Amino acid sequence: MKTIFIHVPDDDYRIISEVAKQEKRRLSDLAYLVFGRGLSSFFCETQVSIKKIESDYTEADRLQQKINADLEKTEGWKDLNYEQRKEKGWKHVCDWISNYERTEKADGTFDYNDPLIDPLADRIESYALNPVNDEVKA
Repeated sequence: MKTIFIHVPDDDYRIISEVAKQEKRRLSDLAYLVFGRGLSSFFCETQVSIKKIESDYTEADRLQQKINADLEKTEGWKDLNYEQRKEKGWKHVCDWISNYERTEKADGTFDYNDPLIDPLADRIESYALNPVNDEVKA
């Protein structure tokens, strides 16, 4: 469990405390809500990516990595172009996670989603209502 601190002048602290009181919230709960929504707002038009760690890979990612590794060992693999590789079942597994990821739909069009910032913001907001459990990973 880690802690994030910010330093503010006494008068700003007083104002934030009064806002929390007016909203019938504890200051710490308001901080979770503001921090969570702030992340979403700050990164709504700014892309950010971080390198995945082991626990960020899904079972589907791991299965695809194994399929890819097996395919890459086949004879003539290096001579195939991207489309030929894709036809054989090879799919790219990204080592980065971003707040602006593109996924191809069955009809060939693309969808965009945020598996990084939005879930983080939602978890942080939820801490205002639920105790923080360091053992729970989203």
